[in-house]
Amino acid sequence: MTPPPPLPKPGSQAERLLRDRVKRALDLPRTIIVIEGALDRKTLDEQLQKASRGALGRAASLSRAEVVGRLADLFHQDEATATAVMRELDRAAHKERHIVASIDEAALDERLKSYRALDFRRERARLIWALLRDERPASLAAASRVLDETFATLTTKQENDEALAAPAVVSDEVLARLKDQLTGYEQSLKDTQRQLQQELGAKQGVERERAELVARLGAREKALRDEEQLRRDDVAEIARLRERVAALEEERRGLDPARTQGLADENQRLRDRVRSLERAADRAARVAELEDELAALRAAHEQAARAADARAADVAEQLRVLQARERAALHRVDELREQLHDARVLLARGDAPARSQTGRVGVFIDEANLSASARRDLDSRLDYRALLEALVGDRPRACAVAFVVDAPETPPAKHHAFVARLREQGWDVREKRAKVRADGSRKADWDMGIAMEILDVVDDLDVVVLGSGDGDFLPLVKRLRRLGRRVEVAAFRASTDESLVGGCDAFLGLDGRFRLPR
Repeated sequence: MTPPPPLPKPGSQAERLLRDRVKRALDLPRTIIVIEGALDRKTLDEQLQKASRGALGRAASLSRAEVVGRLADLFHQDEATATAVMRELDRAAHKERHIVASIDEAALDERLKSYRALDFRRERARLIWALLRDERPASLAAASRVLDETFATLTTKQENDEALAAPAVVSDEVLARLKDQLTGYEQSLKDTQRQLQQELGAKQGVERERAELVARLGAREKALRDEEQLRRDDVAEIARLRERVAALEEERRGLDPARTQGLADENQRLRDRVRSLERAADRAARVAELEDELAALRAAHEQAARAADARAADVAEQLRVLQARERAALHRVDELREQLHDARVLLARGDAPARSQTGRVGVFIDEANLSASARRDLDSRLDYRALLEALVGDRPRACAVAFVVDAPETPPAKHHAFVARLREQGWDVREKRAKVRADGSRKADWDMGIAMEILDVVDDLDVVVLGSGDGDFLPLVKRLRRLGRRVEVAAFRASTDESLVGGCDAFLGLDGRFRLPR
């Protein structure tokens, strides 16, 4: 995988071309969307302080919206500010840039459709920046499309908010509980970060101990090599002297007594020298002891290395667990903040009765999901007439839509007969032909189609009944509840995502009442 390119050197031709390209893609409103979503408040304050050179006083005294607006304006007016902001955006979108770089250009649109982080403001802003920096034509087109969709979403949300009647009252007790939960999760996050720092400190201590042991081992090995060289030198010197003594003895036999005495004296001196060297050779016997000590040090080093590796693996696992907890805590904190914000908005709008739980009902079922679960859990087919009657009950029915997949292995006559029965039973049917890929796999899910149809008619509904156990519908359920609609989920309990059960207002578990003979 090719890593994403770094930011060009400031003042270079490449940096000017990049800055011009970004400014062409981001007008002032789009710049505000990217900067506000991708950068945290501290970074925004620091960049505005540097860009204004202190002329605005303390940036922290301004509102976030004012800081973002001024910084976005300076981004288009001052080259140094634009370069500094692009550097911070690169740092904030580091993970998203690697993700975009790893996606093949031909599969980019398909991957973006399934990228769930687009539902969140911060992740969407960082992804837009990663697409702009990728420089491939498909990435630039995708960035423009996501920006357009973001504007469309903001406009739709504003219109829905203005058309929506004042929602239900949220009590001070609920607000207090949400604040307490938010405080608890933030404290848990701080404790997790503190524990992570302690584990990192322990790992660094093990690494320092290991480095010291390696240094001691190297010193011992050098001393051993030096002693071995001295021993070899002494042994060679002893052999040379013995040869010299033998030669002198041979020479003595042919010399006169005076010369012989002189040679004897020299021989004695040489013998003394030999004894001195032999004592040195005895000292060289310590080489064996040094070898034993070296072996012990090597064994200790290997044991310490194994302990360090085990400790590093344990620390890595603890880091993984702590990071997972941190991500979960951050996700929960974001959800609680959204709930607290929604609650405050509801209080600010005043009192109004909640939407009736017996008002207009819209039923939307994923037929492929329910039929597959029925075959697996009941070993039978579903009675969709009885199911519709049970889901609507005595309430007025606004619509009932069944989303059906035309599978290639199903004979056309059988499929058309099934669709006709559904229509006779009161269902409005949506059909989709399954796509068969080159590798034989198939794609025919209705998730996006179901969500779009519900949002198209949500203004005419008081209760939305969703017939699917797919956890991918959780963002849709949360959105509908924020709009003040009651959401009921009907599915087989064993094959329903737990988050979907906990996120809806009511869950209807399907059982043998809706079974048809095979």
